[in-house]
Amino acid sequence: MIQAEQVKRGHRMAACLLAVCLVLPRPSPAVTKVKLHGYITSRVDDRTVAILDDKLEMTSASRIMGQDASGEHVMTMAELGPGMLIAAEGQWLDRHRFFAEKITVDLKDAEKQIHGTAYLQEEPGEVSKAAGVDASALRADGYWLDLGTQTHREWDAVKVAMPTSAAGGVGSGDQKLAGYQVRYNGIRRSDGRIATDRVELGAPAPADAYKMPHDLRVVRGKDPQTGIELIEFRHGEKVQGRMKLFPVRSVQEYVSQLGDSLLPPGSRGTAKTLEFRFFVVEDSSINAASLPDGTLLINTGLLGAIQNESQLAFVLSHEIAHVLQAHYWREVHETRGQRVGLTIAGLVAGAFVGDLGTFMAGLGIASVVNGHQRELENQADRLGLQNVIEHGYDPREAPKFSKMIIDHYGDRSTSKLWSDHDSSLMRGSFLTVQLMRQYPEGQFEQAKRDTSGFREMREAMGPVKIE
Repeated sequence: MIQAEQVKRGHRMAACLLAVCLVLPRPSPAVTKVKLHGYITSRVDDRTVAILDDKLEMTSASRIMGQDASGEHVMTMAELGPGMLIAAEGQWLDRHRFFAEKITVDLKDAEKQIHGTAYLQEEPGEVSKAAGVDASALRADGYWLDLGTQTHREWDAVKVAMPTSAAGGVGSGDQKLAGYQVRYNGIRRSDGRIATDRVELGAPAPADAYKMPHDLRVVRGKDPQTGIELIEFRHGEKVQGRMKLFPVRSVQEYVSQLGDSLLPPGSRGTAKTLEFRFFVVEDSSINAASLPDGTLLINTGLLGAIQNESQLAFVLSHEIAHVLQAHYWREVHETRGQRVGLTIAGLVAGAFVGDLGTFMAGLGIASVVNGHQRELENQADRLGLQNVIEHGYDPREAPKFSKMIIDHYGDRSTSKLWSDHDSSLMRGSFLTVQLMRQYPEGQFEQAKRDTSGFREMREAMGPVKIE
């Protein structure tokens, strides 16, 4: 049954219970112009395109521009099509109706020539062919990489192997490559597959890639006065912050067992042995976070909002991918250049964490809660889709979850990755395009969506506040 608790604060707002929420209206046409970012998911007619359920209407006065490294170029409405990444400026006319005064197409994103780097989460298959000159196909980075006879290959597993490889015996015929790095470039075809010009096998990420900043540790414990189960963030012997664990053991066990079942082979091929841990924490916001050491925090608000096990499996797979792809480490070393000092301002040592994003910002890892740069989020989404498909789940539930978040939050802005309107629009449209490009229609009719275990978990939770 749907449960909701109404409160008054000038205009009507809602506090949500379990998976139910009051849809907030779009702003009136008189409001300040706004900007939407996302991938075009369909062409409605010659003057309308869609990003998920939002219809972007244009007139002859609308400006369509393409932007690449050399600047902006005039485009026509007829050139707009599914898969294009756009920024639309204009205003809302009605719910899901947006008038676009200007649309800017990111032509760099639309380029067919692409390059990428990823750590293998699955065994690639056809390894002997990849090392030779025969045509073959590799599953990597959420894509199919097609290697032709002209593909330049640097694929020497013995040469790049770790001295004491966690991925298998070096030089043996059964060496495992899950966890190793693959770098590639090539042409993206219309079916989403990559016709590679070059493929290179590299070593796994270093052990430091999975370290918590400032040698922080996440430790499970109990409050000595109340007996409440919790997790503590410790720096040495000093407790920097604490979070309450959801007290229903069967809920914790369900999420932990589901998470463990979703771990891909790449989780056993890292330079540092990882212990993935899944904690359900008492937090009413719709969010989840993964820490570099393999600790995943799943908010009660997220569990209350998610509609089935397939959606939860995708969220967990996305967060697992952030860890296995060493996204925090890559951001520090590739883009940010330096680590942030330990500055947890305004939080009494040992106090309960009120806002995880603010707390993580003090540790220099706010992105684990508020989102990484877009290319890394897209990579986690691709690999999340690949992982749920490998485990028999229906990946179409992933964009459905994004749509539900958009309906729940309306146009409110939050800093939470999984509950922010803009990031949900971007994520949902990217996932929709990814599915359209790579997976045949109707392929997932027999895939898992819901399970009795998920329904029992939700019943055991009882009413949960969602904000």
